[in-house]
Amino acid sequence: MRRAEIFWGTLLVLLGALFFLKAAGYLTGDVFGWFWPLFIIAIGAWILIGGALRVNFENAVKFSVPLDGAKEASLSISHGAGHIDLRAGANAGDFLTGTAGTGMNQSSRLNGDRLEVRIEAGPSFMPFIGPEGGIWQYRLNPDLPTAIKIESGASRLDIDLTDLRVTLFSFNGGASRLNLTLPARMENVLVDIEAGAASIDLQVPQGVAMRFRTKSVGSLNIDESRWPRREDGIYQSSDYDSAKYRAEVTIDGGATSITVRAANTGGA
Repeated sequence: MRRAEIFWGTLLVLLGALFFLKAAGYLTGDVFGWFWPLFIIAIGAWILIGGALRVNFENAVKFSVPLDGAKEASLSISHGAGHIDLRAGANAGDFLTGTAGTGMNQSSRLNGDRLEVRIEAGPSFMPFIGPEGGIWQYRLNPDLPTAIKIESGASRLDIDLTDLRVTLFSFNGGASRLNLTLPARMENVLVDIEAGAASIDLQVPQGVAMRFRTKSVGSLNIDESRWPRREDGIYQSSDYDSAKYRAEVTIDGGATSITVRAANTGGA
């Protein structure tokens, strides 16, 4: 049984019980005066219980976007709040596969050789809006050059581009937590991040040279032995100009906390 069905079924039983108690004379006043506080409590309890339970994606509703012969792609995601997990792993013949929910709208069109995909995803933690399991999961084709643009509110985003051919990654968000791993085998990738009171963990794979530029941030933790400081706000790998795989990263954030480190397999 779907978690959303359990949630709504429980609320209907609760509402019916309140009407029964009203008819039996055990309750006075408006039934909905009792119901709405209990409704809010139920939502809060559901969110807490859902976060404590093990996430299971086996029963999640799936969707896919076929390649349709595209040679390149763009993906635009507008996300209200909650949790997004994006990485390689699309099914063969698809550009994108993922989990869907009531609060998600998806559209795609082929513009010449370019596949343009747009996703609007609501809060992932609400049982009647988000996906089963509580996380919007998106898996992309690892062979298609892709530009990714994400706009989000109060979100957690786990974005692993290691095995993807991402040419551009753009993020604009508010009070978010962004865990971002750069592509490992792209000759040139541009990363542009604008964030408010955010926490950003940037991981750089082995063999990838990086030029890192900050405009306005709250705090920055970066290993200057790996990425020496060249001038105000710019940190750069010593072999950046000659490296085969390179990333240029720009971050502009107000009260943003940034950590830049080597990926788990090492860094450059």
